[in-house]
Amino acid sequence: MTLEQFFSTPAYQVEKERDLFIMQEVIERMADEKPLQGVSVVFGHLIVMNAMTIVEALWRGGAQIFPCSLFHNASMDALCAELAEYGLPVLPIAEAARQGDIFLDIAGALGQIRTPRAAVEVTRTGELFYQEINCPVISIDRARIKHFEDFMGTGESFQRGWRQLRPDDPLPGKRVVQFGYGKVGRGVAYHNRRAGMDVTVVDISASARQRAAAEGFNVLEAAPTRTLQDALASADIVLGVTGVPGAVGRIVPAEWLRAGKAVLTVMGYDEFGPDIPETEILGGRMPINFCLKRPTLNRYMDPTLTAQALAIEELVRRPEGYPPGIHPLPAAIDGWLLDKWRALWPDEDLTGVEAELGIG
Repeated sequence: MTLEQFFSTPAYQVEKERDLFIMQEVIERMADEKPLQGVSVVFGHLIVMNAMTIVEALWRGGAQIFPCSLFHNASMDALCAELAEYGLPVLPIAEAARQGDIFLDIAGALGQIRTPRAAVEVTRTGELFYQEINCPVISIDRARIKHFEDFMGTGESFQRGWRQLRPDDPLPGKRVVQFGYGKVGRGVAYHNRRAGMDVTVVDISASARQRAAAEGFNVLEAAPTRTLQDALASADIVLGVTGVPGAVGRIVPAEWLRAGKAVLTVMGYDEFGPDIPETEILGGRMPINFCLKRPTLNRYMDPTLTAQALAIEELVRRPEGYPPGIHPLPAAIDGWLLDKWRALWPDEDLTGVEAELGIG
């Protein structure tokens, strides 16, 4: 069986047609123009069905694809096996990293193995790694459209992940101590408050704490104080959303996290660090929404998924414009995606994120 046949399967067609309208347009253009002929791409991504639209866009654009699963959970196994049947085996990370010219990376996992010709990095965590790597990198995390995924989509998906893993433990009324109030943290806090939770924000940044307080949240400094210890002891949920691996574990000792009845979980990778074993974290070291077949709803993922394909095309078409270092997604692409998304979803309530999107 061939990859063309996979893209014709009903399961994939249904996924592509489920709110991924901008990506559909780009896939059609890539098929016509073939801008990626002769390029090989290591696809380091979640192996979930909506992410396969990036694979189709790149493949129809002429690229050779080497997929690997940087973060694994059991829900991905069936799709990984299916891709192998259609001639696209999901490789071990180290093997995939040796193959391609361009990396599509999450959390810098591929870049830590080998320096590519160029890379597209999706996360802030990965930017920290790529700052030390001598290659051109387009950061999706810096784009305005990433706020759809981070603020709107990821905030919503925390609750879906919780309901899947703890279906008999309702969230309304729970006391949440949340470490981190960046793009993702703000969205998670907003959505959890809307769902009836009492949210206390903990952040190392004074400006982030000021913003959280101005936006109506309880706020504590990220320091090992008695006040924070008491908050952790009385919490129902302790949630890491800093975007920095091990950050929570460097702020408070592990015994404080274990002292009360709180469920520990994360929306950023490995927030608690090595002193808290994976078995004590709901969903493990990966973000809790990664347990879902659709970690973020497609309507919020559409611009971000499309941006990743367009960023790879940009690196191929205009290599002279990208010397080694971290670069933002070009403003023209970012603006086009924003305009397209707003035209598709004009009634979406973007309260809390208007300023970041430049639409206030």
